[in-house]
Amino acid sequence: MPPAFAIGDCNNFYVSCERVFNPKLAQKPVVVLSNNDGCVVARSNEAKALGIKMGVPAFKISNLIKTHKIQTFSSNYALYGDMSQRIMNTLAGFTPDIEIYSIDEAFLDLSQCKRYNLTDYGHKIRSTIKQWTGIPVSIGIAETKTLAKIANKIAKKSVKAEGVLNLTASHYQNRALEITDVEDVWGIGRSYSRFLKKYGIHNALQLRDADDNFIKKKMGITGVRLLQELRGVSCYALEHSPSPKKGITVPRTFKNSIESLDDLKEAVATYVSIGAEKLRKERSVAGVLMVFLKASCCNQRHFTAYSLCTGRS
Repeated sequence: MPPAFAIGDCNNFYVSCERVFNPKLAQKPVVVLSNNDGCVVARSNEAKALGIKMGVPAFKISNLIKTHKIQTFSSNYALYGDMSQRIMNTLAGFTPDIEIYSIDEAFLDLSQCKRYNLTDYGHKIRSTIKQWTGIPVSIGIAETKTLAKIANKIAKKSVKAEGVLNLTASHYQNRALEITDVEDVWGIGRSYSRFLKKYGIHNALQLRDADDNFIKKKMGITGVRLLQELRGVSCYALEHSPSPKKGITVPRTFKNSIESLDDLKEAVATYVSIGAEKLRKERSVAGVLMVFLKASCCNQRHFTAYSLCTGRS
Protein backbone atom coordinates (compact mmCIF):
# COMPACT_ATOMS: atom_id res chain seq x y z
CA MET A 1 0.00 0.00 0.00
CA PRO A 2 1.54 3.38 -0.98
CA PRO A 3 2.31 5.57 2.02
CA ALA A 4 0.31 8.63 2.94
CA PHE A 5 1.76 11.18 5.33
CA ALA A 6 0.07 14.13 6.96
CA ILE A 7 1.56 16.96 8.95
CA GLY A 8 -0.47 18.96 11.41
CA ASP A 9 0.96 22.41 12.05
CA CYS A 10 -0.60 24.84 14.51
CA ASN A 11 -1.26 28.31 13.10
CA ASN A 12 0.70 31.07 14.88
CA PHE A 13 0.88 28.70 17.85
CA TYR A 14 1.94 30.97 20.71
CA VAL A 15 -0.55 33.66 19.64
CA SER A 16 -3.28 31.04 19.27
CA CYS A 17 -2.61 29.81 22.81
CA GLU A 18 -3.03 33.34 24.16
CA ARG A 19 -6.28 33.73 22.22
CA VAL A 20 -7.71 30.53 23.70
CA PHE A 21 -7.66 32.18 27.13
CA ASN A 22 -8.57 35.66 25.85
CA PRO A 23 -11.09 35.41 22.98
CA LYS A 24 -11.23 39.21 22.72
CA LEU A 25 -7.87 39.01 20.94
CA ALA A 26 -9.47 37.45 17.87
CA GLN A 27 -8.82 39.42 14.66
CA LYS A 28 -6.57 41.87 16.52
CA PRO A 29 -2.82 42.26 15.89
CA VAL A 30 -0.98 40.23 18.53
CA VAL A 31 2.69 39.44 19.09
CA VAL A 32 4.38 37.22 21.64
CA LEU A 33 7.80 38.29 22.85
CA SER A 34 10.76 36.19 23.93
CA ASN A 35 11.86 35.84 27.52
CA ASN A 36 11.71 39.18 29.32
CA ASP A 37 10.22 40.80 26.25
CA GLY A 38 13.34 40.81 24.09
CA CYS A 39 12.26 39.89 20.55
CA VAL A 40 9.15 38.88 18.63
CA VAL A 41 8.79 35.08 18.55
CA ALA A 42 5.20 34.80 17.30
CA ARG A 43 2.84 37.00 15.29
CA SER A 44 -0.82 36.90 14.42
CA ASN A 45 -1.75 37.26 10.75
CA GLU A 46 -2.87 40.81 11.51
CA ALA A 47 0.58 41.62 12.95
CA LYS A 48 2.29 40.06 9.94
CA ALA A 49 0.19 42.28 7.68
CA LEU A 50 1.63 45.32 9.49
CA GLY A 51 5.10 44.24 8.41
CA ILE A 52 6.35 42.91 11.74
CA LYS A 53 9.15 40.42 11.13
CA MET A 54 9.98 37.36 13.18
CA GLY A 55 12.82 37.99 15.61
CA VAL A 56 12.69 41.78 15.48
CA PRO A 57 13.67 43.38 18.83
CA ALA A 58 10.63 44.74 20.64
CA PHE A 59 12.12 48.21 21.15
CA LYS A 60 12.45 48.66 17.38
CA ILE A 61 8.69 48.34 16.86
CA SER A 62 7.55 50.27 19.94
CA ASN A 63 6.03 53.05 17.81
CA LEU A 64 4.26 50.50 15.62
CA ILE A 65 2.86 48.78 18.70
CA LYS A 66 1.53 52.07 20.04
CA THR A 67 0.11 53.31 16.72
CA HIS A 68 -1.77 50.12 15.85
CA LYS A 69 -2.60 49.09 19.42
CA ILE A 70 -0.82 45.78 18.97
CA GLN A 71 -1.40 43.45 21.89
CA THR A 72 1.89 42.13 23.28
CA PHE A 73 2.49 39.17 25.57
CA SER A 74 5.51 37.76 27.31
CA SER A 75 6.12 34.15 26.34
CA ASN A 76 4.60 31.54 28.63
CA TYR A 77 6.35 28.31 27.74
CA ALA A 78 4.66 26.32 30.50
CA LEU A 79 1.29 27.14 28.94
CA TYR A 80 2.49 26.45 25.40
CA GLY A 81 3.99 23.12 26.43
CA ASP A 82 0.75 22.06 28.08
CA MET A 83 -1.31 23.04 25.04
CA SER A 84 1.14 21.22 22.79
CA GLN A 85 0.73 18.03 24.81
CA ARG A 86 -3.05 18.24 24.49
CA ILE A 87 -2.79 18.67 20.73
CA MET A 88 -0.36 15.77 20.32
CA ASN A 89 -2.60 13.52 22.41
CA THR A 90 -5.53 14.48 20.20
CA LEU A 91 -3.56 13.73 17.03
CA ALA A 92 -2.53 10.34 18.42
CA GLY A 93 -6.21 9.45 18.61
CA PHE A 94 -6.39 9.47 14.80
CA THR A 95 -3.40 7.19 14.20
CA PRO A 96 -0.90 5.44 16.47
CA ASP A 97 1.92 6.30 14.05
CA ILE A 98 2.91 9.83 14.98
CA GLU A 99 6.19 11.75 15.02
CA ILE A 100 6.25 14.87 17.17
CA TYR A 101 8.41 17.13 15.04
CA SER A 102 8.30 20.29 17.16
CA ILE A 103 6.18 21.95 19.83
CA ASP A 104 3.53 22.81 17.23
CA GLU A 105 4.06 20.23 14.46
CA ALA A 106 3.62 16.48 14.10
CA PHE A 107 3.79 14.02 11.22
CA LEU A 108 1.12 11.33 10.96
CA ASP A 109 1.22 8.12 8.96
CA LEU A 110 -2.23 7.77 7.38
CA SER A 111 -1.36 4.78 5.19
CA GLN A 112 -3.78 2.59 7.12
CA CYS A 113 -6.54 5.21 6.91
CA LYS A 114 -7.09 5.07 3.16
CA ARG A 115 -10.50 3.53 3.61
CA TYR A 116 -11.45 7.10 4.44
CA ASN A 117 -11.39 10.05 2.10
CA LEU A 118 -8.12 11.59 3.28
CA THR A 119 -9.26 15.15 2.64
CA ASP A 120 -12.35 14.57 4.78
CA TYR A 121 -10.20 12.84 7.38
CA GLY A 122 -7.90 15.86 7.45
CA HIS A 123 -10.86 18.16 8.04
CA LYS A 124 -12.03 15.87 10.84
CA ILE A 125 -8.61 16.06 12.50
CA ARG A 126 -8.58 19.83 12.13
CA SER A 127 -12.09 20.38 13.49
CA THR A 128 -11.51 18.02 16.42
CA ILE A 129 -8.35 19.82 17.52
CA LYS A 130 -10.13 23.15 17.23
CA GLN A 131 -13.09 21.87 19.26
CA TRP A 132 -11.04 20.18 21.97
CA THR A 133 -8.21 22.69 22.36
CA GLY A 134 -9.28 25.89 20.61
CA ILE A 135 -6.11 25.89 18.49
CA PRO A 136 -6.41 26.27 14.68
CA VAL A 137 -4.22 23.90 12.68
CA SER A 138 -3.42 23.35 9.03
CA ILE A 139 -3.15 19.85 7.59
CA GLY A 140 -1.02 18.86 4.60
CA ILE A 141 -1.31 15.35 3.15
CA ALA A 142 0.85 13.66 0.51
CA GLU A 143 2.81 10.53 -0.39
CA THR A 144 6.01 11.80 1.28
CA LYS A 145 6.91 13.96 4.25
CA THR A 146 8.48 16.59 1.98
CA LEU A 147 5.37 16.87 -0.17
CA ALA A 148 3.20 16.95 2.95
CA LYS A 149 5.19 19.95 4.22
CA ILE A 150 4.57 21.73 0.92
CA ALA A 151 0.86 20.89 1.09
CA ASN A 152 0.71 22.23 4.63
CA LYS A 153 2.33 25.53 3.71
CA ILE A 154 -0.21 26.08 0.95
CA ALA A 155 -3.09 25.00 3.19
CA LYS A 156 -2.18 27.77 5.63
CA LYS A 157 -2.58 30.47 2.98
CA SER A 158 -5.27 29.10 0.65
CA VAL A 159 -8.81 30.22 1.38
CA LYS A 160 -10.13 27.51 -0.93
CA ALA A 161 -8.30 24.73 0.95
CA GLU A 162 -9.97 25.70 4.26
CA GLY A 163 -6.93 24.55 6.19
CA VAL A 164 -6.51 21.13 4.56
CA LEU A 165 -4.71 20.23 1.33
CA ASN A 166 -4.39 16.66 0.09
CA LEU A 167 -1.80 16.22 -2.67
CA THR A 168 -1.90 12.42 -2.86
CA ALA A 169 -2.37 11.46 -6.53
CA SER A 170 -3.56 15.02 -7.14
CA HIS A 171 -3.61 16.75 -10.51
CA TYR A 172 -2.83 19.93 -8.51
CA GLN A 173 0.54 18.59 -7.38
CA ASN A 174 2.54 20.14 -10.24
CA ARG A 175 0.95 23.51 -9.62
CA ALA A 176 1.64 23.22 -5.88
CA LEU A 177 5.32 22.58 -6.58
CA GLU A 178 5.45 25.41 -9.11
CA ILE A 179 4.21 28.02 -6.63
CA THR A 180 6.59 26.82 -3.88
CA ASP A 181 9.85 28.74 -3.80
CA VAL A 182 12.84 26.42 -3.70
CA GLU A 183 14.00 27.93 -0.40
CA ASP A 184 10.69 26.87 1.16
CA VAL A 185 11.29 23.19 0.39
CA TRP A 186 11.93 21.17 3.53
CA GLY A 187 15.69 20.60 3.83
CA ILE A 188 16.78 23.47 1.56
CA GLY A 189 18.67 26.13 3.48
CA ARG A 190 19.78 29.56 2.34
CA SER A 191 23.11 28.41 0.90
CA TYR A 192 21.53 25.62 -1.17
CA SER A 193 18.78 28.00 -2.23
CA ARG A 194 21.28 30.53 -3.55
CA PHE A 195 23.19 27.78 -5.32
CA LEU A 196 20.08 26.29 -6.98
CA LYS A 197 18.77 29.66 -8.12
CA LYS A 198 22.14 30.39 -9.65
CA TYR A 199 21.52 27.41 -11.95
CA GLY A 200 17.94 28.39 -12.79
CA ILE A 201 16.14 26.24 -10.21
CA HIS A 202 13.73 28.66 -8.56
CA ASN A 203 10.82 26.50 -7.44
CA ALA A 204 10.07 23.01 -6.19
CA LEU A 205 8.83 21.81 -9.60
CA GLN A 206 12.11 22.75 -11.26
CA LEU A 207 13.98 21.02 -8.43
CA ARG A 208 11.90 17.86 -8.81
CA ASP A 209 12.72 17.71 -12.52
CA ALA A 210 16.42 18.51 -12.08
CA ASP A 211 19.14 16.13 -13.25
CA ASP A 212 19.91 13.50 -10.62
CA ASN A 213 23.66 13.47 -11.26
CA PHE A 214 23.89 17.26 -11.01
CA ILE A 215 22.05 17.32 -7.69
CA LYS A 216 24.04 14.37 -6.34
CA LYS A 217 27.33 16.06 -7.24
CA LYS A 218 26.36 19.28 -5.48
CA MET A 219 24.16 18.05 -2.62
CA GLY A 220 25.16 14.42 -2.13
CA ILE A 221 22.83 11.56 -1.24
CA THR A 222 20.64 13.95 0.76
CA GLY A 223 19.87 15.86 -2.42
CA VAL A 224 19.01 12.66 -4.30
CA ARG A 225 16.63 11.62 -1.54
CA LEU A 226 15.03 15.04 -1.69
CA LEU A 227 14.40 14.60 -5.42
CA GLN A 228 12.80 11.22 -4.75
CA GLU A 229 10.59 12.72 -2.05
CA LEU A 230 9.42 15.43 -4.45
CA ARG A 231 8.66 12.71 -7.01
CA GLY A 232 6.42 10.87 -4.56
CA VAL A 233 8.90 8.19 -3.49
CA SER A 234 9.10 8.10 0.29
CA CYS A 235 12.65 8.12 1.66
CA TYR A 236 11.92 9.25 5.21
CA ALA A 237 9.80 7.19 7.57
CA LEU A 238 8.40 8.52 10.81
CA GLU A 239 10.91 8.86 13.64
CA HIS A 240 9.27 7.43 16.71
CA SER A 241 12.41 7.66 18.86
CA PRO A 242 14.36 10.84 18.06
CA SER A 243 18.08 10.92 18.73
CA PRO A 244 19.15 12.29 22.12
CA LYS A 245 20.08 15.95 22.17
CA LYS A 246 23.78 16.75 22.14
CA GLY A 247 23.21 19.97 24.01
CA ILE A 248 20.60 21.92 25.92
CA THR A 249 20.60 25.72 25.94
CA VAL A 250 18.51 28.02 28.10
CA PRO A 251 19.01 31.62 26.88
CA ARG A 252 17.44 34.58 28.62
CA THR A 253 17.39 38.33 28.06
CA PHE A 254 17.01 40.49 31.15
CA LYS A 255 14.27 43.08 30.97
CA ASN A 256 16.23 45.47 33.16
CA SER A 257 19.93 45.95 33.77
CA ILE A 258 21.40 43.57 36.33
CA GLU A 259 23.78 45.39 38.67
CA SER A 260 23.69 43.18 41.77
CA LEU A 261 25.82 40.05 41.96
CA ASP A 262 23.18 38.38 44.12
CA ASP A 263 20.51 39.02 41.48
CA LEU A 264 22.79 37.58 38.84
CA LYS A 265 23.51 34.47 40.89
CA GLU A 266 19.80 33.96 41.51
CA ALA A 267 19.00 34.26 37.80
CA VAL A 268 21.73 31.86 36.70
CA ALA A 269 20.69 29.33 39.38
CA THR A 270 17.12 29.51 38.07
CA TYR A 271 18.21 28.93 34.49
CA VAL A 272 20.41 26.01 35.49
CA SER A 273 17.44 24.49 37.31
CA ILE A 274 15.31 24.78 34.17
CA GLY A 275 18.04 23.12 32.12
CA ALA A 276 18.46 20.33 34.65
CA GLU A 277 14.75 19.59 34.41
CA LYS A 278 15.04 19.32 30.63
CA LEU A 279 18.10 17.12 31.07
CA ARG A 280 16.20 14.68 33.28
CA LYS A 281 13.38 14.47 30.78
CA GLU A 282 15.97 13.49 28.15
CA ARG A 283 17.33 10.84 30.54
CA SER A 284 20.79 12.29 29.93
CA VAL A 285 23.75 13.49 31.96
CA ALA A 286 25.81 16.67 31.63
CA GLY A 287 29.41 16.39 30.52
CA VAL A 288 30.11 20.13 30.41
CA LEU A 289 28.36 23.15 31.92
CA MET A 290 28.97 26.56 30.37
CA VAL A 291 27.67 29.89 31.63
CA PHE A 292 28.15 33.01 29.55
CA LEU A 293 27.06 36.63 29.85
CA LYS A 294 26.89 39.35 27.25
CA ALA A 295 26.12 43.06 27.59
CA SER A 296 23.90 44.44 24.86
CA CYS A 297 25.32 47.49 23.13
CA CYS A 298 22.02 48.50 21.53
CA ASN A 299 19.66 48.84 24.47
CA GLN A 300 21.91 48.44 27.52
CA ARG A 301 20.15 45.27 28.59
CA HIS A 302 22.15 42.30 29.67
CA PHE A 303 21.95 38.85 28.21
CA THR A 304 22.68 35.66 30.08
CA ALA A 305 22.53 32.08 28.98
CA TYR A 306 23.98 28.70 29.70
CA SER A 307 24.23 25.43 27.87
CA LEU A 308 24.66 21.83 28.89
CA CYS A 309 26.58 19.40 26.73
CA THR A 310 24.85 16.13 27.40
CA GLY A 311 25.35 12.41 27.08
CA ARG A 312 22.84 9.59 27.28
CA SER A 313 22.60 8.12 30.80
